[in-house]
Amino acid sequence: MSKRTSKATQVDIVAEASAWFIEFRAGPVASSDRARFDEWLCQSPQHIQAYLEISAGWAELPTNDPQGHIDIAALLERARHSGDGNVVSLPQRPSTHPPRARAAPRLLSAALAAAALLVGVAFWVFSYEANTYRTGVGEQRTVRLLDGSTIELNALSSVRVRLSSTLREIDLKRGQALFHVAKDPARPFIVRSDVTSVRAVGTEFDVYRKATATVVTVVEGRVAVDEVGFTAPTPQPASQPEPMLLDAGEQVTLPTGQLTADAVKRPPRARRTDVAVATAWVEKRLIFEETPLAEVAEEFNRYNTRRLVISDPELRSLGISGVYASTDPDSLLGFLRAQPNIQLTETATRIRISLREKK
Repeated sequence: MSKRTSKATQVDIVAEASAWFIEFRAGPVASSDRARFDEWLCQSPQHIQAYLEISAGWAELPTNDPQGHIDIAALLERARHSGDGNVVSLPQRPSTHPPRARAAPRLLSAALAAAALLVGVAFWVFSYEANTYRTGVGEQRTVRLLDGSTIELNALSSVRVRLSSTLREIDLKRGQALFHVAKDPARPFIVRSDVTSVRAVGTEFDVYRKATATVVTVVEGRVAVDEVGFTAPTPQPASQPEPMLLDAGEQVTLPTGQLTADAVKRPPRARRTDVAVATAWVEKRLIFEETPLAEVAEEFNRYNTRRLVISDPELRSLGISGVYASTDPDSLLGFLRAQPNIQLTETATRIRISLREKK
């Protein structure tokens, strides 16, 4: 979100308030984004007032969802007819006296303000959705950006794209993506995943946002990886640490959210890795090398509606190796069924993994 000076117009302020409101409505927001939002609020009382007005206006938007999700189609239809349908009808007290002449301009101003608010929110909802790309269970897609870059989205993933004349910024909200970045030194390409920021100019790299960590793997070129917006448990030096530089064939895993004391003492380090394993999902393959069964189940569940559920905690750390097809659930299930110490109990919605009872 760009900073505004004291000369910013009310239209600009409402637009920024709308953008922030939609950002928070879309899902979890990184601590770095929350810090920028707090800074934006503190810049002017007008910012606070605009955000509160957007929040109040949201409650009046069309929805049939009990959770409050907005019907965008109905919203845009109302915006198209803002000349009549968006005029706010104000309750009037019965009176035998004619209304004062100055009441008409006041009602007109209120109506125009309400219509402008509705159209502004509609624009930002539409803009947010137009720049957000998602995949469902087992779905993969390729997104081609106007700058020539491409984003390959893995199953159950979501990204938000923001392109400007000076910056190309991608928010990885969920899941995993492989980025092929077109070279443009004047416009850095930045991918954010929780507190992790990956900066590149022209390269290819994979970012996987897991529940507890973000994994960055460089396929070609070089990227700078940084942690922003985290809250460390101990006082840190005033100077910011230098970003970590990763070359092709290197990978780093950075913890999600607040760093632990141990993580501060032992910061993550880059390591050499097999990029073919990290990006095997593009070819619809799952490659495991003594991978804990808990992580194997997490990967399996990205591609299948019947979810793997581990019943016995001691099985979560069981190492699994092999190459399996993400489009063929039986390639992995057949292997698990053949294990002498594992028992699978299958229903229409889940596959429960438990220790086989000893006879």
